[in-house]
Amino acid sequence: MICIPIVGPTQHKSLEDIAAAEPLADILELRLDLMSDYDLDALLSASTKPCIVTNRTKREGGQFSGSEEERIGLLKQAMAVGAEYIDIETSTSKELLKPFLESDHQSKVILSYHNFTDTPEEIGHLYELMCAMPADILKIVTYARDITDNLALFELLHRSKKDDKKLIALCMGEKGEVSRILSPLLGGFLTFGSLATGKETAPGQITGAILKDIYRVCDKRDSFKIFGVIGNPVYKSMGYLIHNEAFQETGSTDIYVPFLVDNVEKFFKGFSPYFDGLSVTMPFKEDIMVVMDEIEETAKKIGAVNTVVRDGKGWKGYNTDCMGALKALEKHVDLKNKNVLIVGAGGTAKAIGYGVYEKGAKITVTYNRDEEKGIRLGREIKAKVVSIQEVDKEEIDVLINCSPVGMSPNVEETPVSSRCLRKGMVVFDSVYNPIETRLIREAKVAGCVTISGVELFVNQAVGQFELWTGQKAPTDIMRDIVVRGLDGKV
Repeated sequence: MICIPIVGPTQHKSLEDIAAAEPLADILELRLDLMSDYDLDALLSASTKPCIVTNRTKREGGQFSGSEEERIGLLKQAMAVGAEYIDIETSTSKELLKPFLESDHQSKVILSYHNFTDTPEEIGHLYELMCAMPADILKIVTYARDITDNLALFELLHRSKKDDKKLIALCMGEKGEVSRILSPLLGGFLTFGSLATGKETAPGQITGAILKDIYRVCDKRDSFKIFGVIGNPVYKSMGYLIHNEAFQETGSTDIYVPFLVDNVEKFFKGFSPYFDGLSVTMPFKEDIMVVMDEIEETAKKIGAVNTVVRDGKGWKGYNTDCMGALKALEKHVDLKNKNVLIVGAGGTAKAIGYGVYEKGAKITVTYNRDEEKGIRLGREIKAKVVSIQEVDKEEIDVLINCSPVGMSPNVEETPVSSRCLRKGMVVFDSVYNPIETRLIREAKVAGCVTISGVELFVNQAVGQFELWTGQKAPTDIMRDIVVRGLDGKV
């Protein structure tokens, strides 16, 4: 279930937000501490969904500034007017807490614990103490300093199912986002999603619309596999859009989530039981190789893995960047004996350069500031190496930008001067945000054949999907979701 907090600040705004939240929410949370004025009877009457009434102090991450007696009095009032749920903290004094846990009342009591600093090692003991208290639902929310902190909350969810206890267990912060997505799928009573960006009531809260429509956390799943992207950062990745859409299109119950990782080996050791495949983005395409049981030959030669697949009892690494680039290029040009200029000398250049070399092209690699890096790549793919300032002297049939130049927000930058662009040349930009970079715009004006970075992104994602599932990917759907995402329509 998805619970959407209603945060006011006025009665009028709260009523508007209740109406807006109804299509998304299974439960609403009325955050009285965030409302400057309200009529509790009117708010409860306005919702067709069950409501949790919460009145949190500043110490517990809220804004209520009155006395404890006043705060508890408002929760008692909520019970008296028939609120379905009351959220009260374990930090409440025993004297004030006791009537909520022991009285005969219609409202269900959520007994909650919050830690805005970290995820304490003794969280299991805390759970046991809370289980001994006669609450209807337990809520344990901590802060994730490392992605592996989520595992402690997953373990509590596992225990709660055995104990037949209703439990809300989540981690806050960007590294805790994965728990907000997976918790309801792992047996959690509910997860919280904001009504909109800017209406979050805790760090790392995701919008209810994304939880419902993209991650489909409310869908019934008898079984499912977890896939995801590991990187640092991961917030720019569109993988969650493209792969979850592909799963939905093919009727799969599987899910794809972001993993914000600091240490690959630590992550793998803890999370391996949970996932069946990964996309790998920067800066881990090389680091991930040490935890693979097997590496496919192309990825081994490139020295980078962007796709991980559970292969029997072990893990196998692949590189679909290379395949994705070749698929995009070979729609337009036979690379054999063509003069190919690669701009950049990083991981993307290495993956694409290896593929182009295998196809028999004559390659020139450019470097900007790091000559040594350019020379090293040139040696690996038997390429001529020149500085970016010398590019206009080269004979070029195919120009491939593998640098980040021109990427949003620096959309008016371009990796090469328009003087280098000639009619009939094939120009391929690996940058996909924006969809049409300055390089691509100027190449079109010059009469070049142009290939957007969207094609590389979609092709590598298609390769990943097919490696994970053994099914044909819905390529057109995946391309459409990328374009709509970049246009801000998702």
